[in-house]
Amino acid sequence: LLLLVGLVLTGCDDDDDDDGGGDGGGATTVNVELNEFVITADPDSAPAGDVTFEVENIGEETHEFVIVQTDLDADELRAAEDGSFDEEGEGVTVVDEIEDIESGATADVTANLEAGAYLLICNLVEEEDGETESHFAEGMHTGFTVE
Repeated sequence: LLLLVGLVLTGCDDDDDDDGGGDGGGATTVNVELNEFVITADPDSAPAGDVTFEVENIGEETHEFVIVQTDLDADELRAAEDGSFDEEGEGVTVVDEIEDIESGATADVTANLEAGAYLLICNLVEEEDGETESHFAEGMHTGFTVE
C-alpha cells in the first residue's frame, strides 16, 4: 500500500512540473537578433535535437533568417552574381528559414538539428538607387554549433 501511495504521489509531482514548465517539448531556445548587418545568437550552440530560434529584427531594414548546415566557412560558400549565398550550392543544406521579418517584428522556427556545424544567414538582396545590396555579402551571417 505504501508503495502504491508513493507511486501516485510521484506521478502527481511530475504532472505539476510539466504544467508549470512551459511548452514541455524539450526544445532548446536560442535568442537571435537581426540588425544591419549582424546576426547574434545567444547561446551560439545547442545540443542535438529540437532547437527553437526566437528571432527579433531590431534593425531598420527587413531581414530573413536561414539555417544552413555546412562544414564550410561563410567565406567559402558559393555566391551568386548578386552577392547572395547560393542556397542550392554544393556542401550546404538549407534546414529551414523565416522570410521577410519586418523591422521590429519577431518570429520563431523550430528545427530538429543533428550534431554539426551550421551558419545562420540573412540572404536578402535589395536593389536601391540602381545598386545591389546583399545582406550576406555585407557580413550578415554567424556560425552556430550543434553538439
